[in-house]
Amino acid sequence: MAGLNIQGVAKSFGSATALSDVTLDIQSGEFVCLLGESGCGKTTLLRQIAGLDTPDTGSILLDGNDLVAVPCHERNIGMVFQSLALFPHLNVLQNVAYALEIKGTDRASRTRRAEELLKTVGLADMGKRRVSQLSGGQRQRVAIARALAAEPALFLMDEPFSALDAGLREHLQIEVKKLQQSLGITTIFVTHDQREAMALADRIVVLNAGKIEQAGTPTEIYSKPATRFVADFIGDNNLLAVSARGGQVRLGQTDLGRADIPDGEHLIAVRPEHLRLLSADDEQPGLLAKVSLVRSLGAMLETEAQVDGLTLVQTAMTNSAGAATGAKVGDQIKVAFDLGQLWVIPK
Repeated sequence: MAGLNIQGVAKSFGSATALSDVTLDIQSGEFVCLLGESGCGKTTLLRQIAGLDTPDTGSILLDGNDLVAVPCHERNIGMVFQSLALFPHLNVLQNVAYALEIKGTDRASRTRRAEELLKTVGLADMGKRRVSQLSGGQRQRVAIARALAAEPALFLMDEPFSALDAGLREHLQIEVKKLQQSLGITTIFVTHDQREAMALADRIVVLNAGKIEQAGTPTEIYSKPATRFVADFIGDNNLLAVSARGGQVRLGQTDLGRADIPDGEHLIAVRPEHLRLLSADDEQPGLLAKVSLVRSLGAMLETEAQVDGLTLVQTAMTNSAGAATGAKVGDQIKVAFDLGQLWVIPK
């Protein structure tokens, strides 16, 4: 196992800046997801680590050794591409053993290692099949086994499940997480899917326009967004520009209740599950609003309400006391906030 240290990495393509002063430490055995929108720099960063591109400035150290001048095939890194890049003229066993063949491993040893890995990924009886005879999920497993064959110090995955249907994607997420935990291999996984990152990562790195907006555990990223971008990008958030005086929080002239935040003007984030819907004449602090949408999400009920051009989103378990089971589109209600759960977005 090896740790990765990225210091001040920058990369431009012509006049377009892809990465700007990216600094990140990844611990040995950690599963890190690089998360962001298309074009944010996550795949570019992965390519710098793999050696497929060279950064303009900065250093990339694997277990203390700078990789920038090291050719990609000498970096001891395994990578699964979005396209998988399996060899159609080789059978499954030969695909997995290919990296060992390149290293000069004898036939018996590389066959034994390939068979062990196919068993690990649940394809023990498919070694003689052609790649064209496999399902999408099976091909994904072959690509993972091939990347692990040479026992890399670092495992990279670039949106490997993006082309799969939802059910298979979730199944493979679980399998990859179990495999990574059992092997203890340091892993970097690129995705634009928030739920995928939340399900897989020990730590999530949110990228935007080539810069790291926030790095933290899934709980930290969700509960304590460091920037406006993260608050908007990760899940649903109700963002409110409020004022606080003596612990009393107000939106315009409306009292929202008390919270332990400094006096002044603030942008706060409140998750939908921390809103409550009350009758319009309820005396508790809150915003009078009109219901604009009610929809069932299975176990959850989601309600949207409009107030002075602001859309508020509330979710609750379908049969819980907080669910607006009787609310209909057009109803006047009051939206109350659990201000003990708010998060002030840093300026």
